[in-house]
Amino acid sequence: MKELFNKINTETVNVVFTDYFDTIAHRTVHPNSVLRIWSKRIITELGWTIEIDDLYFSFKAATSHLADKYMVNDNEIPYHSVLEEVFMRLNNSNFACDADRDRFLDLAELIHFQVESEVQFINTTTLNFLRSCKDKEKKIYIVSDFYTSKSIFIKLLDYHGITDLFEDVFVSSELKSSKHQGSIYNKLLSELQINPENVLMIGDNQRSDFKNAKEAGLNAFLLPHQVHLRRNKIRGLGNDQKQLRRVIKKVYKKAHNSEVLPYTEYVIFYYFFVERLYKYCRIHKVKNLFFLAREGQFLKKLFDVYVKANLLDNNSVINTHYLKISRQASIQIALKPIEEEPFSYLRKHYKSTTTREFLSFFNFDEALINQINNTIDFSVDEEIQHFFDTNQFTKLKQNNIFLDAYEQHRLSNSAVFKDYINSFNVDIKSEGIHVIDIGWGGTMQEALYKFFEAKIKVTGLYLGLNEIYKLLPDTKRYGLLFSVSPYTDYNSNILKANRQLYEQFAGANHGTSVQYRKTENGFVVEHYEENEKWLYDHYIGRHQDEMFKQYQALLKTTGHICYNDEMLTTELVNIALRIGLFQSRNKLRFLAVLNTGFYQNLGEKKIGIEYTVPQNLLSLGTFLKIIVKPEEYFKYAVKIKATLFNRNSFLSIFFPGYLLFWYYKINRYIRFKILKPKVLLRFNLFR
Repeated sequence: MKELFNKINTETVNVVFTDYFDTIAHRTVHPNSVLRIWSKRIITELGWTIEIDDLYFSFKAATSHLADKYMVNDNEIPYHSVLEEVFMRLNNSNFACDADRDRFLDLAELIHFQVESEVQFINTTTLNFLRSCKDKEKKIYIVSDFYTSKSIFIKLLDYHGITDLFEDVFVSSELKSSKHQGSIYNKLLSELQINPENVLMIGDNQRSDFKNAKEAGLNAFLLPHQVHLRRNKIRGLGNDQKQLRRVIKKVYKKAHNSEVLPYTEYVIFYYFFVERLYKYCRIHKVKNLFFLAREGQFLKKLFDVYVKANLLDNNSVINTHYLKISRQASIQIALKPIEEEPFSYLRKHYKSTTTREFLSFFNFDEALINQINNTIDFSVDEEIQHFFDTNQFTKLKQNNIFLDAYEQHRLSNSAVFKDYINSFNVDIKSEGIHVIDIGWGGTMQEALYKFFEAKIKVTGLYLGLNEIYKLLPDTKRYGLLFSVSPYTDYNSNILKANRQLYEQFAGANHGTSVQYRKTENGFVVEHYEENEKWLYDHYIGRHQDEMFKQYQALLKTTGHICYNDEMLTTELVNIALRIGLFQSRNKLRFLAVLNTGFYQNLGEKKIGIEYTVPQNLLSLGTFLKIIVKPEEYFKYAVKIKATLFNRNSFLSIFFPGYLLFWYYKINRYIRFKILKPKVLLRFNLFR
């Protein structure tokens, strides 16, 4: 740099032209990656279905076409003209509709700035030199061959806090002349009315910044930035799948640190659920989401952070609302008069029950239950099989005290819930309702649809869909990580194996909703089971804090990787296999603790989880099915070691986790990579 300072100290040089990229600023990614990341975000924000590389190559092709058409260099095409050409091509190929044009043009520049600002860092040596020039009252101008607009450069300078150094910025795409062709120099000398011998051009490109500047009569200095140029070439190696795998494995490994609570790697699943939820909202132009209690509390927090990190302007806002609801509460708001109410859900989940349990479902107090008990000829504590088909239930429906309480409860719940929904100030008549939850079938979604008398469309967006109830055009539901609709494939079988953990790790800091009644605190009456509260206070709250730290790291690292859904699903399945089959003693002890706080508040209302194994699991026929399609039995495989540990911790040592892991991997490879493309059996075995 000594030679450079000597050049600037001459009396004749009073103006400095400086390159920008790899002179003032460097990138943490390959230059082409900037355009691919831009393509990825454009597609996401506009809800397009085009592949990332298709948009990337469309941009490249549009630029080359215009350059050939006007016989100029690629960087001499106005940025807006390139964007117009790109959109015309996408529109003609039915990837974009006419209505997208203005939004595309607005977002293109916003996202280009966003991406460039994220991947750039300043060269302090160059910056110090330029500050020295400024102190010597030299005028400094940025002269860059680049395809974007000048306004993006202005924003970048402001972002880096160096705007004050420069008199102006000149960009080849706006001047329609370039350093590469050498045409820009004479144009600038004429515009600025300066002599070439008074100008020093500095940059890293032999032809553009040095040779062509010299030929135009300018003083020139070639910066020794070969190390940065070599680094750019190295960054062009590798592939998106490996980068994604590396990021996910980093989170997985960090979760196995002894100082971290077990299973914090579940944040991987939550993160990519949120990402897919965000994409769904963009595709379907969704502006309001209702996150359902209680798992929705944590999911809402994650989603809000994701939206904020990707927010471009006010048109990009997605409003989120936390709706306190439960299966118990949702059924109550949609109750019909007693002579019409079938109690379908309760019939399904109460194999046997007492009248007291049935009355408690409506949150009736003890005094009312005793009053009813005193006016019927059977005990409310009598265990009754098939309760809803018995004489006892028929008699209960004829009891005036019960009938009055039921009808008052039904109407009150309905009225208060309507006020509760209205308090969110969402136009649900025109927008419908989009409910977000962990899963698994859509009970609360269907109850909401029933509550609004089938006049409001209610769409369900779940981490996973494991059951199909009555599907209607206005109650569509989607499992964004796994689904049994339209059918259960290999990936879904693996990802849904440990469903209860998805629920528990997203637990809330409040109780379950049992009734809607206006109170000082709002519209909802809650019941917080002591075991659940203890578990959240001692474990789940801290577990979520640790996951949130990893979530923020994923936000930064995944944004610059251009993966598609197929790549992502492959990596999620690989991680799910590892989590399910590689369980340390620390994890097994943690599972035992979690089990004490898993409260089922409908049906038999029990604490903990009991795993049932099919009686025919060890038969020859089943064994052959396991060999051919092991994914269908993965839900049992992931529970074997925990079951052995709970019975005798020593036995769990003999669980062949690694053997099973590699069998799953080899089985999948043979079926889907070797056999599927070649044999017709794929229609039965390879889905």
